[in-house]
Amino acid sequence: MNRSLFRFWLIFVPYVALLYGSLWLAIALRYQNQSVNTAGHYAAFTWIFAMWLVVFFIFGLFEILALRRYIALIFNMATAMAVNFLVAVIYFYFQPNLILTPRRFLLIEVGLAFVFLLVWHLLVKYFIGSKITEGVYLFAFGNELNDLEAAIRDHSYLGYRVLGNLSEESLLQANISKNASVVLPDDLNARPAIAERLYQLRTLGVRFYNHRDFYEQLLRKVYLSDINEMWFLENIDYQEKRFYGLVKRLMDIVLGVVGLIFFIFSLPFCALLIKLTSQGPIFFVQERVGKKGEKFKVYKYRTMDGFGPGNTWTSVNDPRITKVGKFLRKSRIDEWPQFFNLLLGHMSLVGPRPEQPHIVEELKAQIPFYDERHLVKPGLTGWAQINNIYAASTEETKLKLQYDLYYIKHRSFLFDLEIILKTIYYIFTWRGR
Repeated sequence: MNRSLFRFWLIFVPYVALLYGSLWLAIALRYQNQSVNTAGHYAAFTWIFAMWLVVFFIFGLFEILALRRYIALIFNMATAMAVNFLVAVIYFYFQPNLILTPRRFLLIEVGLAFVFLLVWHLLVKYFIGSKITEGVYLFAFGNELNDLEAAIRDHSYLGYRVLGNLSEESLLQANISKNASVVLPDDLNARPAIAERLYQLRTLGVRFYNHRDFYEQLLRKVYLSDINEMWFLENIDYQEKRFYGLVKRLMDIVLGVVGLIFFIFSLPFCALLIKLTSQGPIFFVQERVGKKGEKFKVYKYRTMDGFGPGNTWTSVNDPRITKVGKFLRKSRIDEWPQFFNLLLGHMSLVGPRPEQPHIVEELKAQIPFYDERHLVKPGLTGWAQINNIYAASTEETKLKLQYDLYYIKHRSFLFDLEIILKTIYYIFTWRGR
């Protein structure tokens, strides 16, 4: 679908209609049978809605990309509406002569507008999201070509489709439309004729993606195969994010206290179940590696046979896991003692999962840059965990590292909130292991 038509007919026009529809409903709900200056409300909010539309545009909600992922759509809409609320408050503050006292009315209007616009986006995504696709050409790839094509096919719901493969020979004759995109390799050293052709396509409106950036945008994990020191220098912030770190620590303390209350209430029941169904201690205590390689003791409810080896990787359907242990793991209740680690500052709510010291040493020797995951505090939940990545081998650890490094690169309040919400969803839907 043409992007301009999408923006106008599926976003801009419905946005205007829904904003005024939410205003009409807000007036009806707030004032009901009372006398109200309806014309004054419409006049004031016409200026506000114009500013709101600019905010929506800035947050990318007029773009096809806004429909790619549900969680990103919801967060962008919520953040934009929070900004719009402040815009409206400032507008009314600098317009004291208006015969309006919005207060509760403004909250009702913002809430209704958020619901109306979000539902419209979800309907568009559900009914025509698969038709809003972006065609991509893959240029001059070697063995990586098949993997990238397969990844695009497996993630067709994100709106990409492969139009073909290009080489230096075919590029000169290819008829590439301006609505298409071309994915270029990192090490492209094109001869002058190819560079000129690529430049011509760029001026015609063809979009270009770097292979690694496209891979990362598509799969939300880093491309690990050719990662090197320069990638870390260009992509990873080694400076402490003070404000982010402070707020995150405060949240860890608050949630740690709340979680500790749940842990105290669960202790008698979990202790009884563990003792009645298997022999061994109630708690599982093990040394793990934290931020900057510092070691600490992690606490969990014991979910395995108390006499089995406790210093090895846990596999799928591990025979050491007891029946009660399966329930505790699925419900994540086995993690509740780790709220102590949260309060002590060993761990954060969100971050890479900590590993045992001897396993870390083995993996550092086998996987380049594995130690970089210790740049941040380990977490009770993490980006790899909600993508159902549990390392039980070196190869699985490499995959897990791709997600861990993606989190470290993109860590932010919104990303942490996304992981937390998805973790809650997975707990209630009984996903994971």
